[in-house]
Amino acid sequence: MNNEYIFHVRTRPAKPRSKAARSANQGATPGGSTIVVGEGTGNSTHSGHSHSNLPTLEKISEIDSYGYQHVTHLAEDGNTIVKEKVKSGFADMAHDSDLWKGKRFSDYLDQALRSTDVVSFLKVLASTLATPDFVDSMISGRGTAILPNGRLQTDRLEVRGSMTVMDLIINEIHAMEGEFNFSDCGKIEKVEVVNEAEFTYKLFLEKETEFDATNLDIDDVLLSIVNNLRLGGTEYYSSWFRPVMKNVEENSITVVLYPDEEVPGGKNFPPVAGYNVTRRGNARVPATGEVNERSQSWLLSSKEGRVLFLTNVYKPILEEYNYALSIGKLPDVKALRNIGVVGDVGLYAQTIACEKLYQIDWNGDIVPRKVDRGLWSEQVANSDKPYRFVNNDRLYPDGKHHYTELEQHTVYHYGCKWGCIVDKTREEPKWNSQGWVMIEGDPSYKMYIESTNGNSFRPNNVDTHLIANISFANRDITDLVMSTPGTSVEWFRETSNKLEDAAWRPKTDEGDKKNKIHITRQDLGVNWIMGYRDVSFICKVTIPVGEKFQEVKQSKRFKI
Repeated sequence: MNNEYIFHVRTRPAKPRSKAARSANQGATPGGSTIVVGEGTGNSTHSGHSHSNLPTLEKISEIDSYGYQHVTHLAEDGNTIVKEKVKSGFADMAHDSDLWKGKRFSDYLDQALRSTDVVSFLKVLASTLATPDFVDSMISGRGTAILPNGRLQTDRLEVRGSMTVMDLIINEIHAMEGEFNFSDCGKIEKVEVVNEAEFTYKLFLEKETEFDATNLDIDDVLLSIVNNLRLGGTEYYSSWFRPVMKNVEENSITVVLYPDEEVPGGKNFPPVAGYNVTRRGNARVPATGEVNERSQSWLLSSKEGRVLFLTNVYKPILEEYNYALSIGKLPDVKALRNIGVVGDVGLYAQTIACEKLYQIDWNGDIVPRKVDRGLWSEQVANSDKPYRFVNNDRLYPDGKHHYTELEQHTVYHYGCKWGCIVDKTREEPKWNSQGWVMIEGDPSYKMYIESTNGNSFRPNNVDTHLIANISFANRDITDLVMSTPGTSVEWFRETSNKLEDAAWRPKTDEGDKKNKIHITRQDLGVNWIMGYRDVSFICKVTIPVGEKFQEVKQSKRFKI
């Protein structure tokens, strides 16, 4: 407490009871009393008995929680005489359990009024009110006390009405059993039977404030759960009802019970005073294009093991279309029964929109998401929405690079399907592209040897050019391969004369790449026709692709 009190000391003359005595002693001062009048910055004042040791002005600035009073004595001219810190006897008294036993507050008040230490007592009394066994601790404390810093510490607090707080700090673990509904609600204060034969009741709802009015309305699908098992009772059931009338002044609703066949469990019960009631939905079916928002509600159920957002709830028994969202144990609906996941833990919703969605297989590995971008386009590759390859890169302690592929965009190009392997690549999908890999199509290199003058010749009329053409993914890449550094081309002849075949050398007229050679009668060998009739020319091309080499080979056969 920081209230400051200033005590003025003045002397009052004696005042006899009779008028004659007062007239006879007029002007006399002996026999008078000294009165101490207290003034404070707080709301406390006190007139006490004489205190002959007090100076003209005494200012007590504070009494701490240990019972020490910090006193400043002042002279009449306002100059400080001395500051002192003294232990109040009433501080001991306030904390002495023996002194509290069998005494009333009036006993201490009377003792204070007769004491010379009135200020100390009032300070201590305002500082701490505690039971004799009080121990200040949240973990191992006991008893009850109102402490100087404004705290009230006790074991149990019961509030019959409402409690208003600015800040509520509770245990780090929040436990809940049963159901928690995020919807309009109220507490039944009293139940009147309107017509028992027609299952009609009038429910008076508690008011949290003087001007409170219930949010429950006509045609709401209402639920109240009665459970007195913990109090030694035997009742545990649900009560379903629908309001048909509302009285704002009384804060009451008149309700009708749903028939047994229209409630979960097949048995309905009347509502009971003292229990909460909440809105699960609303019985009014909206017109086409309208939305009845009162037919929606949030439900967190520890019993069912799920969080639900329910829509279009027009009656107590839920239908499959009511489950707009379910998180936790999946509900028993047709779509989930068909895939055999009812009761599994998961998410079920009418609509899901998200930025990232990952699928995990049975081994816990990520299943990459394939995004089909259609035909490859150079314009798209250079736009603000390019082709993507998203992965989680990691470098393990052994120094080997590893990544988890998360998303891969795919395109079609020349009849083949390609997968992006370099994020935001602008390359065209092709045989030696570093940003794409073929997913669907023939991934092998092919060669076709073309003869410019046909494939059959007269014995002395052989003159043609053989051209080795190379293709990959349905595209001719001959010129690209021939211009690639490191590409090598080899030609071989194959007849029945192995010695001549080994000595044969092709004649080229296309520079260093040699994919085009000139064939004449001399290239067929001296024993052609007389010794053999078939001659084959074989071309082998070795292509550098990254750090590897691709080899492609083809042959061309000649006959008479």
